[in-house]
Amino acid sequence: MRRRLSNAFTLIELLVVVAVIGILASLLLPALANAKKRARAVQCINNLKQIGAGTQMYAHDNENQLQLDALIPGSDTWATILATNVGLDTRNVFVCPSYKPAEWENWLNVYGIRRDPPPNCVRGPAGIFFRTDCINNPTEFLLVADTTSQAQGGFTARQFYFFRVASPLRIVHARHFGRANGVFLDAHVEPCNQPRLESLGITAEYGPDTAVGYFP
Repeated sequence: MRRRLSNAFTLIELLVVVAVIGILASLLLPALANAKKRARAVQCINNLKQIGAGTQMYAHDNENQLQLDALIPGSDTWATILATNVGLDTRNVFVCPSYKPAEWENWLNVYGIRRDPPPNCVRGPAGIFFRTDCINNPTEFLLVADTTSQAQGGFTARQFYFFRVASPLRIVHARHFGRANGVFLDAHVEPCNQPRLESLGITAEYGPDTAVGYFP
């Protein structure tokens, strides 16, 4: 009987074990959360690489021209056009997994394409047809990027299908550890930090998007 009691844990020992487990959990959980965020950032880059390859294919088949928006604005966007013309059948390719909606829901809440190329490089209604060979330095032209809605289209803190460099709205969103992932006109992909974005003339959102739309 005495031996059985001597081998048992005391209440203090149990409390110490529980405390140690709690400390280890508090140390490990942030590391696991960061690992998940990094994995989603990598998936985002892979998505943009596929989009970059798709834009190259589309431009090649259409005399160095991209369509930046649907002819009739509404439920279709540049992403619809690209998906249906170059065989990007997995719709989640057009959505960053780190930000709402995280999975494809519609063609409005997807990565954003630059909607204001130089005026001499566009034609058609509202300048939706973009001549890619008009850009002298395609490695410095951010074409598609992580975005946030800033209440555009009535959406609250969601991905949005276009951005403008000249607009005062900070639509490009640096959500990956202070970086915005983007694919450039030459199809290379970069995680762009603040100095890089500013060198491109882009004012981005580096924190939460607090603009409230009428869609949650």
